[in-house]
Amino acid sequence: MSRLRRLGLGARRVPRACLACAAIAFVNAGVWAVITPPFQVPDEIAHVTYLQYMVEWGELPGGTPHGPNNTSDEMSAAAASVPFSANAQNPTWSPRNLREYRRVQPRLDRRPGSVPPAAVNNPPLYYVVQALPYLATRDVDAFDRLLLLRLVSALLAAVTVAATFLFVRELLPGRPWAWTVGALAVAFQPMFGFMSGGVNNDNLLYALGAVLAYLVARIMRRGLTPGLAAALALVSLAGMLTKTSFAGLLGGAAFGVVVAIARMPAPARRRAALVAGVAAVAFVVPFGAWLVANQEVFGRAASTTTGGFVSSATTDVTTLRGHLSYIWQVFLPRLPGMQTFIPTSGAYPLWDTFIQGFVGRFGWWHFGFPLWVNQLALGIYVAVVGLAGAGLYRARAALRRRWAELLTFALIAAGYVILVEVAAYRYQAVHLQAFEQARYLLPLLPFYGGLVAVAATAGGRRWGPALGAFLVVLAMTHSLFAMLLVIGRYYA
Repeated sequence: MSRLRRLGLGARRVPRACLACAAIAFVNAGVWAVITPPFQVPDEIAHVTYLQYMVEWGELPGGTPHGPNNTSDEMSAAAASVPFSANAQNPTWSPRNLREYRRVQPRLDRRPGSVPPAAVNNPPLYYVVQALPYLATRDVDAFDRLLLLRLVSALLAAVTVAATFLFVRELLPGRPWAWTVGALAVAFQPMFGFMSGGVNNDNLLYALGAVLAYLVARIMRRGLTPGLAAALALVSLAGMLTKTSFAGLLGGAAFGVVVAIARMPAPARRRAALVAGVAAVAFVVPFGAWLVANQEVFGRAASTTTGGFVSSATTDVTTLRGHLSYIWQVFLPRLPGMQTFIPTSGAYPLWDTFIQGFVGRFGWWHFGFPLWVNQLALGIYVAVVGLAGAGLYRARAALRRRWAELLTFALIAAGYVILVEVAAYRYQAVHLQAFEQARYLLPLLPFYGGLVAVAATAGGRRWGPALGAFLVVLAMTHSLFAMLLVIGRYYA
């Protein structure tokens, strides 16, 4: 009974504002789930097919295929009966096609022969989470089932925003109003809302990345305890069982744990080091077991453990110089003598892909805001960064005491970005196709929320809350016009 009482007290300690922000994020993502047509979230068909394969066959994809088709008859018929187009062409709605699909759907086979390349290499955790709602909706058609699966992703968006709220609370413990500002800036971020309204394992990655950031921030402020160490190990394991790109977050997180231990008094430091060692083992052993079971028990190809990251087809055509040159060109102009790479979506990936993509590029990344809106948004982002610099200057005394925390957060972000770009270079070297999309950086959303919250503090105690409210209204307006853009594209 005492343990249950402690859990109840812990739940009551979660601020109501945190729960409100999470609820707002769920509703916002739910709206995106409704207005975005079926299969117009990137790779949604592939992720639903993975889920179908796992549930209907009772095994993980990646081993011996059960047939030549990488979608089930049910999914193929559903995609043919709605205005699906990877190129985001103007849709032609056909009520007759939809009625015909609903008539034949109960007789269609739900077992795909294999899974598309976009999803087959993924670890299974996201699909395990989605298995229960899939099983609960076996008697409904694919579109109603898809909506429920999308709402599960919306719940994960609520987790992401709640964790962002708690992260900002650790970042700015003396400014309760700023916690809401940072969380709502994330909740109304259009690309996050759009992705959270679809079936994609990135949504669990975003949630676990946000929880990881919160746990590291808490450890650095309050020291490493057995409970925090166990939570960090569990989240790290869950992240690696969701998507292998989660590994990019772990180096900076480990640095933060080491710094936190080093700052503790000597007796507590020894205990904390032991706790950290046990937590590391609790992470490494299960993950190692998964890597072995992936091949030996589930019969999946060896490349599924790393997504082909270290396959000979990749290593034979990549070099260290190529890695460095590619990463340089993502953020800076190409220097003489550097290899020329295929542009991601233009001449300058930082602007063409990441900044414009973050402002909003929807469907399968084939339409977004006009150029002038992207330029206006860039000006606002620059202003927010400037305000954040002013906020940090106002808090320079505290910053001198907490520089290790900022360094840790910078290392977490840099490690993840570098991993994404290394993967992008290796993918392009093999396939001669661009890889990057703005959505790949959304596991770093807590730092975006923290940036906006710090920017609001530039107004001081008198004007800070008003400035924060203004920034939230800007985010809400941005989200609203993004929704209208999507509605106009598909329904006008």
